Amino acid sequence: MAHIHSSSYGESRLRMLHVRRHGDRHDPKDLTIALRFEGNFAEAFRRGDAAGLPPGEAVKNLVHRVAREHDDADIEGLGLAICERILDQHPTIGLARVEVTEAGWARLEPGGKAQGQAFTPAGVERRTATIASNGSRVSVSSGIDNLILLRTGRTPAPRATGGEDAAADGMSRPLIATLGAQWSYSSGDVSFVLYRQGVRSAIIETFAWHGSPSIQQTLYGMAEVILATYAEISVVNLTLQERPYHPVDLLEMERDDLFVARDEPISSVEITVERSSSRP
Repeated sequence: MAHIHSSSYGESRLRMLHVRRHGDRHDPKDLTIALRFEGNFAEAFRRGDAAGLPPGEAVKNLVHRVAREHDDADIEGLGLAICERILDQHPTIGLARVEVTEAGWARLEPGGKAQGQAFTPAGVERRTATIASNGSRVSVSSGIDNLILLRTGRTPAPRATGGEDAAADGMSRPLIATLGAQWSYSSGDVSFVLYRQGVRSAIIETFAWHGSPSIQQTLYGMAEVILATYAEISVVNLTLQERPYHPVDLLEMERDDLFVARDEPISSVEITVERSSSRP
């Protein structure tokens, strides 16, 4: 008889817009939540007995109730609360994993005055959080997705020897990239909002001021600053995709300030940096 090595079950793309009202001023919270459960679900696969699986509608209602009860929580705190409620109400689940993504909204300012109830999307950047729990052990990771960065004063790389390499002419090109970051905590007893703000600032400041012409070294510099600043962060993962821009090729133009985008190739760089062990 075939043996089921592992199985999981879950729900994805549970979207909700939670509007917190403070008089005439409203604050929208735009969330997308995904859940994945692991446990003893063998009978559901072998015999179609779904008694141990929480129904999708029940999971959705549970998430909505927890979100309403924790309306002021950050996305990490919300994920922790959902994990705790799922494991408490469904003992067949051995491991719960919750992923929360938050999209930002920017307040409109018609006539230079902030409007309390009108908004526009605050770009493509997203806040993320991933929480996994088996009831006794919990892991928490925070992240940033689709952080778009532009640096026009990029130092030119060493001149290449022929070919079509982007640095072959020694010209300084703008660096336009999309960055993703994820960091894991060694302790859940932290202020997630303050840490997120600090990590994002460290990434932006390092990108703006790091003098290296190497993207790889700049990413490592970001991770070093984060780990040196926050003792409760144990691992940092950074990914960067660079959009290629090349100078306009017009013989009559001697200026080097006009660039055009090319769809391919996309340069992708990723690094994971862990905190060094204190043991020799």
